[in-house]
Amino acid sequence: MQQFLERMCTPFLQRLKKNAYENLSVDDYTPDTRGWVNNGFDTCLEIIYEKNKNNYGLVVFEVGSWKGASAIRIADKFQGHLDSIVCIDTWLGAPEFYTQFLGDETRSVNQLNGWPQVFYIFTKNMKKLGYSDYVAPFPISSVQGAEVMKYHKIKADFIYLDAAHEYDAVLADMEAYRELLKPGGVLWGDDYHDTDACAFPGVAKAVKFFVKKYGLTLEVHGYNWIVSGFA
Repeated sequence: MQQFLERMCTPFLQRLKKNAYENLSVDDYTPDTRGWVNNGFDTCLEIIYEKNKNNYGLVVFEVGSWKGASAIRIADKFQGHLDSIVCIDTWLGAPEFYTQFLGDETRSVNQLNGWPQVFYIFTKNMKKLGYSDYVAPFPISSVQGAEVMKYHKIKADFIYLDAAHEYDAVLADMEAYRELLKPGGVLWGDDYHDTDACAFPGVAKAVKFFVKKYGLTLEVHGYNWIVSGFA
């Protein structure tokens, strides 16, 4: 029965890919993958690869994708092992894009008549660079995205969290996605700064609270973190 339910996830993910790419023109498009792959990302990616290198048909959730820099690295590392990377993001920008980082070109949401256009930069990047067979963009909020994945009974081998950076929001994402991990899966994320004197102190506080609450194991590499020990 469980194998049947897992096979049933495929049509929804295929629909996401078809909707995103089928009628998308990338003629004369120059990819723009400017984003953030912080210190420790590649170390964590290698650790998770070693854990999964003998597995195939992997499903990955990336919560917070922006223009696709991290999704591309994951896809390249797991080439030949992937079924799908489900990229869940509103593509509207985080609060800090409109506050302390307002005017930063890297964080520009590329508004057209007031509406952010970053989603189309992401999808064009994926199609132009050859990742559209693997990357399934899902434009929705993180917690709502988790509800949809739960409805379709889609679970992930590992989940990369890099959406919100505020304590309550990070904790809500961790709570929402822990139920969507396959046995032995891990949560992985970015922007772990273990000091109050940093841009995003809420991330580390939320991760530490979550780990203590559930008796899990935390590894920190640079600004990236891995939580494991899920049954």
